Amino acid sequence: MGRLFLLIIVLCSGLVVLISCAPKPSNDIIAPNQKATNGISLYEEYCASCHKPFAKTTKPQRRIGRLRSSIEHFPAMNNLDFLSDVQLEAIASALATISTEYASNKNKR
Repeated sequence: MGRLFLLIIVLCSGLVVLISCAPKPSNDIIAPNQKATNGISLYEEYCASCHKPFAKTTKPQRRIGRLRSSIEHFPAMNNLDFLSDVQLEAIASALATISTEYASNKNKR
């Protein structure tokens, strides 16, 4: 009976260790449709004042590399260097939903 109890204790302890070592869910993992929604919010907060509201953006189809490069090389955008790659990817995902043809037609009005 003592050995069985000891075996149960050891197995339970091992289970506790396995559970505590399991990877924690990350807030950086965002579903694609949620990423676009978050990207629109981020765009409205940090980009719209210079590049028009999201629905009429002057920057459709911008990718994360282009966003990061612009932040690094354009002095007017240097204040956005705190944005993480996750945030920039969300903005880029949102911008990917706007066609360049549609955006250019909207911007001529």
